[in-house]
Amino acid sequence: MNCQNLTLSTKQSNKRIEKAKRNVPSIILKKLLFFALYLLGARFKTIASIVELPEESGKTTIHRVMNGGISAFNDRRQSNKNDVIQITSTKQKIFQASASSEDDYCIIIFGNTDHKLKIPLNNRIYLKSVLLSLLQAKILPASTVSSILGISIAHCRELAARLLNEDLIEVLVDKRKGQKKDFRVNQSVKAELIQNFAARAVTGHSISSNNLAEVINNKNNTSISPRTIRWHMNKLGLMQIKKSLPELFQELKKKF
Repeated sequence: MNCQNLTLSTKQSNKRIEKAKRNVPSIILKKLLFFALYLLGARFKTIASIVELPEESGKTTIHRVMNGGISAFNDRRQSNKNDVIQITSTKQKIFQASASSEDDYCIIIFGNTDHKLKIPLNNRIYLKSVLLSLLQAKILPASTVSSILGISIAHCRELAARLLNEDLIEVLVDKRKGQKKDFRVNQSVKAELIQNFAARAVTGHSISSNNLAEVINNKNNTSISPRTIRWHMNKLGLMQIKKSLPELFQELKKKF
């Protein structure tokens, strides 16, 4: 296998590893990475430095896997009940879930891609009720829920706790007025938002609020939340032209 021309993204790697850690212990991930890099031909010392796993420990893991199969990745000191490699357990599949924001939707995956729930990010009541319920059931971590909803972890836990004793609408309807004021979203930031939205839309790039918030914050040295970006996108009517804008661009392009 030739990997010389393979382009690796440190940012994507960190993001994917953090996501994997939600369900796979850090030590298991390190062993898996050590074994994979070994198969790709890397030197032991180099692998140990990158993965941050002792060289001898990595060699031992490789020896055990070569002789005993995939179960060798497990810590032998753990009982079979805690075997993290045994992913065939029906009970484990039901209660495993992950969530992320993709374009204008929140994608919740239960166990595997065959069990997926897709919720529009602008449907706040539906989104909050599902995510907070999963948080309450300890199926999703507070960090994931808070990131998608654009609120603090403490506020997430507070809302999840209130759902047990209060009316659904009272808990989920956001009565805070501060989010709807411009504050740091001045004319310059709005212009940047419109410019990047249009440029990304006509070139086929993602126009999700998370991506736009990252671009705008990096350029303007701000910390505007994706939620605020979504609100201004709707206020400016940008979401209404996300499909027609690329079509109009192509039509005009043909005339020149």
